[in-house]
Amino acid sequence: MRFLLLFFGYFVLNAHLFAQATAAFTGRDSIDIFQQGAAPSVLEKYNALWENPAQKAFWAEFQQKFANDFDPKKQYELLFAQTADSREIELFKERNKQMEFFKNHPDFSKFSDSFKHYVENTARWNYWHWLLNYTVTRSNADTKNLKLSALPNVMTEALDPKKIADEEAFLTPAYRDFLGVFVTYFNSREHAFNKYTDLAAAMNDKAAFARRYFSGNILPFYLCHLLRANCINTPKEAVVNTFDLLKALPQSERYLKLASEKCNEVLTRKEEKKPAPAPAKAGKKGDEIAFLTIEGKEFYLSDFKGKVVYLDFWASWCGPCRAEFPYSKAMHEKLTEKQLKKIVFLYISIDQTPEAWKQALEKLQLPGEHGYVNGAWNAQILRQFSINSIPRYMIFDKNGKIVFADASRPSSPDTLTELLKLIE
Repeated sequence: MRFLLLFFGYFVLNAHLFAQATAAFTGRDSIDIFQQGAAPSVLEKYNALWENPAQKAFWAEFQQKFANDFDPKKQYELLFAQTADSREIELFKERNKQMEFFKNHPDFSKFSDSFKHYVENTARWNYWHWLLNYTVTRSNADTKNLKLSALPNVMTEALDPKKIADEEAFLTPAYRDFLGVFVTYFNSREHAFNKYTDLAAAMNDKAAFARRYFSGNILPFYLCHLLRANCINTPKEAVVNTFDLLKALPQSERYLKLASEKCNEVLTRKEEKKPAPAPAKAGKKGDEIAFLTIEGKEFYLSDFKGKVVYLDFWASWCGPCRAEFPYSKAMHEKLTEKQLKKIVFLYISIDQTPEAWKQALEKLQLPGEHGYVNGAWNAQILRQFSINSIPRYMIFDKNGKIVFADASRPSSPDTLTELLKLIE
């Protein structure tokens, strides 16, 4: 039997690790990570909301009136009792009732703007939290299903990952609960909604996704939550990688302490050295890793010695990868014929099958050199370059030496500048 992981909640079954659904962040931690980890300036803003007696009284009334809308047990029951359409309609109605009650309240004029935003964000993000949870929770409960069931695009098109980070909304528990299920759903979308079979890949991918779309006070909170919810059962390397990401962030000291308290056993664990993987079968160039052309012929990085190489690791299912391709084409078009003879745009696919890669290439019509590696995420070249997420870009100089192991994206104006410097 093949055991699958989508995100949180781990169980041992027949001596195998089995990951099953619980909604992200809804299974409460033993501590309040926001209260114990957030910067003092953030907590000051939060505490100031309750200094106004009218606001404090309204909030108690609001919570009592709409208790079922925020009750996890009640909401989970509804997830399995309704269709996606009916669940969305009910959530929408609940949100409207909450806002109608709020705006028509006799004390509304006494509320500060910050408190009004707090209530509005509570209603908004509670809606999105439970809507995304509909498919995440149900999909994980179905262990025979190898994919997460996607919601209709019309339901999620209003959620733009680039606009999710909201420092003001961060003050609300509904938004903080939403963050986990948001990463789970949209990261899964970038991976063609395939469920994870590798705990390390799951953590690495989620951390990388959050790093792209979260910032400010939101990112360290999420990484701390990710670690505390998953570190016990996740391989040490991924835990250390995520911990190091958290450590590098400003104002993360309190979150680091919370993560260390929960994950100390994993972080300090002495692991037995695993035998080195057997080297790839030597090709025409000894131990150098071979790529495959569309025709199935082998070629190597060293074939481009004497030229600057901009290496792009991607896959047909990777949305952020494909979003960068128009910028890649634009860079290519800006170069003169003389410059194009000195710079190689090399795209290496880590698709599960060469057929998926070839179909994508036919549609994309990308200028440059193209290759495929067998093994997908287990490909030897990914281990060699410590690549845990895509898109990933690297720049090699004319001698084949790595100049930038984690180069800027095609959409960055710095990329073309760096390439042109290297051909001078």
